[in-house]
Amino acid sequence: MKWPHGNRCAAALTFDEDGECVAFGYDRANAQRRLSLQSETTYGPDVGLPRVLDLLESREIHATFFVPGYTAERHREIVADVARRGHELAHHGYLHERPDLLEANEEEEALRKGTEIIQQITGRRPRGYRAPSWEMSARTPGLLKQNGLIYDSSLMGDDEPYHIQAEGHERLLEIPVHWTNDDWVHFGFCSSPELGNGISSPSKVYDTWSEEFLGYYQFGGCFVLTMHPFVIGRPSRIRLLDRMIGLIKGTEGVWIATLEEIADYVTQTGQGRFRPRADMRLEEEA
Repeated sequence: MKWPHGNRCAAALTFDEDGECVAFGYDRANAQRRLSLQSETTYGPDVGLPRVLDLLESREIHATFFVPGYTAERHREIVADVARRGHELAHHGYLHERPDLLEANEEEEALRKGTEIIQQITGRRPRGYRAPSWEMSARTPGLLKQNGLIYDSSLMGDDEPYHIQAEGHERLLEIPVHWTNDDWVHFGFCSSPELGNGISSPSKVYDTWSEEFLGYYQFGGCFVLTMHPFVIGRPSRIRLLDRMIGLIKGTEGVWIATLEEIADYVTQTGQGRFRPRADMRLEEEA
């Protein structure tokens, strides 16, 4: 793929500001009375997100923030500040519901509510979407197109943006992600119920992320970091992010952009391969 201004690759910093939706996802039945669990997730909008915003401002970088509607309702001021600072606000469901576990009407309602709340706060409709837990349903691409969203960032089928089948002959731009470049995989931890892979040292994660970035650079791809303010906003990890930004900005030929900017560029230049969805079926036993 050809990147603007002769750059060799693209890079985007993205943040899933899930807020208290994470607590509901961990333990929906008991989350409201588990104060420790609540405090861990509220750390995101209260502490981690302001810290992230200050770092991005000092580094003169605009990023993409995916925010569930429920989180935006609870933390309107800081979410509005994200937009005021020039960052992209994108759709991430209403209560961080996995689309593949919803009925059709439930998925449509979550999409509608999340869109309306972001529009109320920012004055504009979101143009991008990321499925909670990166799990889309077969309906999702078509619903996104119907609701005016121009890209999704949930799938893992390439190292650069590509097009997926929506409805009929409609196509939706996909800006791919990968678990390797997600902070939760390396730092996520919840004691009860047991979730996450444990807690890694920032130096180990830097080694992984920096090698991934240099690989994307070599192959001319689109490097997307996915982070959560309640995870990456911890003191040692914000230093890790600053170190990664230093590497990315210090590498010649890297276009640092929001996902919306990347989507507009790819669409306007007519680039990106088309990957039709393949229906997977198990062969019946003889």
